[in-house]
Amino acid sequence: MAQASPPPQILDCTEFSKKTDEAALVKRFGRENVVTAQLDGAEGETVPGTVVYPKDPSRRLEVTWWDTARRRGLSGITLRGRSEWMVRTPGQAREAVGLRTRLAELEEANEKPFRISGFGWDYGGYATSWKGGRLDHMAGGCSLSIRFDPDAKAPEKALAKVSGDREFGSSEPALRAVKPVPSSVTVGWPE
Repeated sequence: MAQASPPPQILDCTEFSKKTDEAALVKRFGRENVVTAQLDGAEGETVPGTVVYPKDPSRRLEVTWWDTARRRGLSGITLRGRSEWMVRTPGQAREAVGLRTRLAELEEANEKPFRISGFGWDYGGYATSWKGGRLDHMAGGCSLSIRFDPDAKAPEKALAKVSGDREFGSSEPALRAVKPVPSSVTVGWPE
């Protein structure tokens, strides 16, 4: 008999705060699972941060800090690559979202369509506004940021319609035609 997959780990904003530091991560996840690292930042730069489960892509978390020298003042926790973590969402529509959550499921979690920036530039593919939906009201004082990539098989002609420095509604047929999928999910805390 095949074994069922373990349930995904849930990242709940109420279990963290901007007072969280690297020592708290070590206490929670174990010293062997928490390392200091350089993480990908904006516009091709790297930033000092912390990686939780660096040797396990399915459990990896990338953590950034407001105080990078002391690794304290939690700025954000990001899921990328093959991370199977899910982020708890407010309301009853969907319990959590992650890297494998489809566009329609994100609209369900938000309880309405939202806005996404066009693809093909440095800030392309980000959810720019949850339009006052449920995802604008995350518990624990955090915010949710999701960056999308178009499906690798999206036709160039369809992709051209939703590229560049402009915004599109998540329910617009032109955007849905390129089947966007999350490439990063970040929960963040303001400074």
